[in-house]
Amino acid sequence: MFNFDLQLFSAQFSAQCPAQGFDVTIDIVGPNGPEFVGQYQELNINLTDEDEEYYLTGSRTPKLLDGDIKIEGNLKRGWINTDIISRMYGKTSIRRGESTLSSLRFNITATIDSPTKGIAGRIRLDDCKFNGLSLAIKAGKSIVEKDMKFKAEGITQL
Repeated sequence: MFNFDLQLFSAQFSAQCPAQGFDVTIDIVGPNGPEFVGQYQELNINLTDEDEEYYLTGSRTPKLLDGDIKIEGNLKRGWINTDIISRMYGKTSIRRGESTLSSLRFNITATIDSPTKGIAGRIRLDDCKFNGLSLAIKAGKSIVEKDMKFKAEGITQL
């Protein structure tokens, strides 16, 4: 006789299911509290270790030395707020001859919470500085796309 444990099968299957976009929320907290909350649907994070190559005399094969660790990424979403410049720089305009304040710093947290898949956790990017804003405006029914590139000073798995 064959016994089939549906709960055991369900738990094993759920643990193997990958996270999907609707399982993740992205929150951004700035110096004045929550900023841009719930407005981004895509977060890309690039963590690179820029190792240095060191060649011993007479060697053609390098020894790899530890280099700088860089944390970069971007946020993507349709354009919702028209006050994006003041949110990034604390001013409504940037012009020649005007003093520009330091860029504001933000913490970005991606939270995944999917109990049915057995996946939960958070990744926080600390002291992020937005160093690029891209708007793509097309005629017709297409949404105005907004991408924001950033560099972070730290990353934490919570």
